[in-house]
Amino acid sequence: MKTLALYDGTCSLCKETKRLSEKLDWLNHVEWISLQEYEKNLNTISFSKQDLRKELHIITPAGDIKKGYYAVRRLLLHFPATFLFSILLYIPFTPIIGNPIYQWIAKNRHKFLKKKCDDGSCSL
Repeated sequence: MKTLALYDGTCSLCKETKRLSEKLDWLNHVEWISLQEYEKNLNTISFSKQDLRKELHIITPAGDIKKGYYAVRRLLLHFPATFLFSILLYIPFTPIIGNPIYQWIAKNRHKFLKKKCDDGSCSL
C-alpha cells in the first residue's frame, strides 16, 4: 500500500510540488490525488474542506494522518534523493522552526507562482 498525498489541485505551487515529488519518488511509494478529487469520492477518512485547503495532508499505509510540515517531512523520507536531508528534519526542536515556515508558505502559496497561474485560482 502506498502513502496517499492530498494536494490542492487549483494551486500552482501545490501542483509544482507534486510534479517535483513524483520525479523524486523513484520507488513509487506515494500516490498523489487532488483534494478536489478526494472530496468527490466517498472515502473512509473525511476531512473538513477548510482543513484540506490549509495544508498538505498525507495518509500513511498504516492509516496515520500527517499534515503540513509533518507531512512534508514524512514524504521526504520516502525519496532516496532527499532521505538524508529528511533525517535532519527529525532532530528534536526542528519543528519549532520548520512548522511556522511551512505555515507561512502554505498561507501565502497562491502568491508564489502567479506567473504560472493561468486559471485564475491564484487570486484567492
